[in-house]
Amino acid sequence: MKKRILCLTFILTLICGTLAFSSGYSKSITAYFYNIKVSLNGKTLNFSNEPFIYGGNVYVPLRDISEGLGVNVAWDDRNKTVYIHNDSSLGNTNSSYEIEMLKNQLKAKDAEIDRLKNDDDDDDDEDLEDLEDKLNDDYDEYTKGYGTLEFDYDLSQLSNDDIKVKMTGDFERTSRYWSDRDYSEFRDFIEDKVCDEITDEFREDIQIYIYDEDDKKCAEYEYDYSDRELDKEYEY
Repeated sequence: MKKRILCLTFILTLICGTLAFSSGYSKSITAYFYNIKVSLNGKTLNFSNEPFIYGGNVYVPLRDISEGLGVNVAWDDRNKTVYIHNDSSLGNTNSSYEIEMLKNQLKAKDAEIDRLKNDDDDDDDEDLEDLEDKLNDDYDEYTKGYGTLEFDYDLSQLSNDDIKVKMTGDFERTSRYWSDRDYSEFRDFIEDKVCDEITDEFREDIQIYIYDEDDKKCAEYEYDYSDRELDKEYEY
């Protein structure tokens, strides 16, 4: 019988064994097709793909051989691993096979959670930057009092997910610009303007710190998102 030769761009599964790749690649090979048949316990097997010879070895679909032997095959795509087992080897759900599969599934889930978390963190960072720009554009001045108070805003997210707001003024805390402001009006400005803008985007508690131009603390407030209430922690 005349042999047929085919150049393949991939390697089919070996007759037995487990494959694990650290990374995928392609390889051209010269394979020989002879209309190869395989007899198992006197019964000719049918294959989903035709067997061939390469490098002196016969290559056949692993799943077809395994099913002919009465064993199960499972493919773990993330870890590029083939698991072969028979029912008797399982015993119960605590078998090494089941445990290994569960471990791999957990690793895959953990990796997916980390990826999603990183995506969320990146999105939050972008949202904070946009919000910071908006506050600096729209609420950079407080005009009720002896004179106009100008602020630069710096926003960050704390480890407990609270939003931290640092407002740096263009005044000294000992000056009339700060001391002659209307206390109630200024708190309303913080609560109704600054906090409302933030909670439209982040449904979190807010820590507000106000500093003068010499980086001395002028005031500290805490906004409770659930109660929608601003509490004074400190005012100079």
